[in-house]
Formats: sequence, C-alpha cells, structure tokens
Amino acid sequence: MKLVLAVLVSLVACGSAPAQTIEPPDPRLAADLPREIRQWFRNPDGSCVQCSIGMCGVDQNVPAAATLLWNTEYGPRERGGSGPSRVAAYSQRRGIRIYNVTGRDTWDWMKWAAKSGRGAAIGAGSAHFQTLMGYDEQTGTWYVCNNNSPHRIDAYDEAAFRRLHLASGQWVVILDYPPHPERPQYVQWW
Repeated sequence: MKLVLAVLVSLVACGSAPAQTIEPPDPRLAADLPREIRQWFRNPDGSCVQCSIGMCGVDQNVPAAATLLWNTEYGPRERGGSGPSRVAAYSQRRGIRIYNVTGRDTWDWMKWAAKSGRGAAIGAGSAHFQTLMGYDEQTGTWYVCNNNSPHRIDAYDEAAFRRLHLASGQWVVILDYPPHPERPQYVQWW
C-alpha cells in the first residue's frame, strides 16, 4: 500500500496522471490517432521531431508528412535529430506547408492547434519532441503522446506542461492543412 501511494504521489508531483485510459475519439482530444497508428511512430533512433510530425500527418491526411520516417515518392527518409532549420528545409523539399514557430508565441499556437482540431509536434522534455493531442481549456489539461511510449496519452496540468515545454526550448511545428474531418454525430432520428 505504501508503494502504491508513493507512486501516485510521485506521478502527481510530476504533473502526469497515472496511465491514461483516454483514447480517440474523445472530445478532449484534437487528434484522432488510435493506439495502433501511434505505434508506427515509436521513436527508434532520435527521430522524435519526425515521429511527431508524422503522427500529425496521418491525422490530417498529409502523406508527405506522414511518411517522413520512410523512403517514399515524397522524398528520402528523414532520420535523426532536427532543429527548426532542418525541418524547414525538408518540409520545403517535400512540399509540406508548416507553421514552424519558436519562442514565447508557441503557447498561443499550441492552443490554436488543439482548438482548431489539429495535433502539433511540440518541444516537450529535455531535447525531445512529442505530439500534442489536445488541450482542455476548462480544466487546463494538456494531452500529449510521447513517441517513446506511443501506447498511451499522458495528461498534464498547466504547471507541469509548462515545465515540459520549457525543458526542450519553445518550439512547435503545426501542419498548415485543414484538420481531420469533423467527428460524426449519431442521433436517434426516429
């Protein structure tokens, strides 16, 4: 019992909830990426930026972004670490339209992405990128999929998310394409 309590206290102190059961489609999430698809983007070799952009590419139906990790007709695979200039260069070569934002404006851009139904590739953790899956403005909860553990979506309160984003340097990449189609609403019509 003491061990369980210690683990829960540790998780709360870090700002991350225990393993989440939140999965798409959930109204708190902007991106609709089932666990099976997120697993394709497990970070194999320090390619976290491309993994995160790839997840967004699948969600928004942008094949040139979705296939960054592989050789395709859109271009050669992009592996290894990236910075804003490298992302700008390979996006231009592949014809991917992006918002490549650094600095204090990233906070507004991340909120905009989630509010408009888009995921975002975000700096999150020390020299790491993850995928912003959603933001609940009412509770101040940020939902993030770490490409080192893509089987789950982690929840962060405002303070914990702030630490996470600042640890990597403020940088976000958002695809300049429409979000995925609106989720169908099933109603009893009879």
